[in-house]
Amino acid sequence: MNTLLKVDFADFPQEPCQISLEPCGFSKWCETFRIDVVLVSGTTESFFLKVQNGNAYGRMMQGTFASESVFHQYIPSHVPRPIAWGNYASKPERWFYLSAFHGFEDKTPGVHSVVSIVTQFHDASRGKSPTGKFGFHVPTHLGNVPSNNGWEASWETWFAKAMVRIMEIEEATHGRSKEIDSMKDALFKKVIPRLLRPLETHGRSVTPTLIHSDIHTDNIRYDASTGQTMLFDSCAFWGHTEAELATWRSERYQMGRAYIDEYVKRMGVSEPIEDFDDRNKLYWLRYEFLSSVLHAYNLVGRQRAVKQMRELVLKYPEGYTEDESNDK
Repeated sequence: MNTLLKVDFADFPQEPCQISLEPCGFSKWCETFRIDVVLVSGTTESFFLKVQNGNAYGRMMQGTFASESVFHQYIPSHVPRPIAWGNYASKPERWFYLSAFHGFEDKTPGVHSVVSIVTQFHDASRGKSPTGKFGFHVPTHLGNVPSNNGWEASWETWFAKAMVRIMEIEEATHGRSKEIDSMKDALFKKVIPRLLRPLETHGRSVTPTLIHSDIHTDNIRYDASTGQTMLFDSCAFWGHTEAELATWRSERYQMGRAYIDEYVKRMGVSEPIEDFDDRNKLYWLRYEFLSSVLHAYNLVGRQRAVKQMRELVLKYPEGYTEDESNDK
């Protein structure tokens, strides 16, 4: 093992040991393994390894390490400890991410457990963006799709750019859509300003907060040994807290309204309050386009995205107005 990986083995036990590696878990994008390190004393330490070939996956491993590291900083008891990322010494095209191993129960923690952790890292990280802006210092990935994480002073600007990017990738995946093309101008010139600009005008502001951005039933589990709720596979950025709730809207992820309601009960929502549900729909629209990208073999994701996009465009034909913002 230590002849193949560029890993800082200071993080591994120093006593003479036996190392075993076996496939573990499931990922659509990477090979995943469990490493067991057996010391002379008989003590075993275990690690989790994901690997894949190609420079694009090098960027993914870098983003995973950076993202999980910042989450481990804020909620260390609930995130597997990141250890290293890099490439194989003998196969430089093969990239890896290494962390502490946790065995998980095959069930999703309940509403109160999940929301308690989310509110914990939202509270702890609020206002601590290293630049004071929205974004992240390296690209991160939703699935195998890179996210636009460039730093922006305005939340509206950051989100609009992220939406442009996912729609570009979706178009490259499925080809152009006349229906989407017919609504693009309205989405970016009417809907996004109408729903996001009031958050940052007339004395209001959005405080950059650490966002996981991919919390669903596959990425949060009970630790089989301790019962602790563990969160992983983050796609971190500093953003609006409500953006975290987007994935919870989907029936596909089997979370739903109960999680959103519990979060709102604990944390409240941003002003204008009456726009909250439509902001949630707008944030979810980005994930509908993501779903279309991840399911390149059919158009179901695109159809859902078009339906959601049409609903928002039809509801806000006038876009943002100063008078309307003053009234809220």
